[in-house]
Amino acid sequence: MNTVEGLVVRVDARQCDVEIAGEMRAALMRGRLFENRGIDKMPIAVGDRVMLHENGDELAIQEVLPRDNLFARRVTGEETRRQLLAVNVDQVVIVACFGTPPFSSITTDRILAACSFASIPAVLVLNKSDKAKRGKRRRVMETYQTGGFKIIETSAADETGIDDFADVVRGKRSVLYGLSGVGKSSLLNLIESGLGLKTREISKSLKSGRHTTTFARLYHLEMGGSVIDTPGVRAFRPHGIPSGELRLHWPEFAELGRECDYDDCTHRHEPGCKVTAAVDADEIAASRYRSYESLLCELEEIEANRD
Repeated sequence: MNTVEGLVVRVDARQCDVEIAGEMRAALMRGRLFENRGIDKMPIAVGDRVMLHENGDELAIQEVLPRDNLFARRVTGEETRRQLLAVNVDQVVIVACFGTPPFSSITTDRILAACSFASIPAVLVLNKSDKAKRGKRRRVMETYQTGGFKIIETSAADETGIDDFADVVRGKRSVLYGLSGVGKSSLLNLIESGLGLKTREISKSLKSGRHTTTFARLYHLEMGGSVIDTPGVRAFRPHGIPSGELRLHWPEFAELGRECDYDDCTHRHEPGCKVTAAVDADEIAASRYRSYESLLCELEEIEANRD
């Protein structure tokens, strides 16, 4: 029986696709991995480095090696369980868009907060720029520039910003994440035509995307680096952020927050709060503040139910 190290490139039920010395092979997940998974829905994620036992034609994962980081969300309908989306990554590339599906500040802000909590750099890609109304485009750009986020504009339709998108992912391991229908697969096809990822039309009745990618999958890029394409989502619920720390993951709150009258100011109802004053003065985007309030209430409710 041989022991080998591999890289997980796809996870499906109790079987994974693992890259071993440049060769793609199917590998089983042993039962004890599930017994020791703790809060995780699945014990293994795309990007994991694993040790495997090879016995004839059978290949089985025995151990998950220590992770550098992990990008995760809450399991739908469950407050404490965690769904690993990808691990051991250099950055999360959040793909949003103008047009259809409409730009969602709440979803974008929640993903950005999750990246901050995980200490993973984030880049915001605004796709379908050809569909943007001038006023909407300006407001969105100003909102996230104020927060200090890296932003690029793209259009898979007319190939605007594709070189910028390629520069963002070149030489890094990136997770592409966003709502269904924002155009993640279309952007990847433009920078790596050999991938041939499937794309589908937007559902006009629902004004949202249809799921094309059905599981996370890692792809190596000829220009260097790799991307993890993920299934589109309809909503995003961060996992593990304590309500008392949420304010730390809104960067435009940070400097102002140090000037609040209370050291533990939640930036919600306390007197002398410089953040709420900045929101009232239109110095901080109201949409960003609404996202913060909404998530703060949600996290407080989860903690109350747990207690």
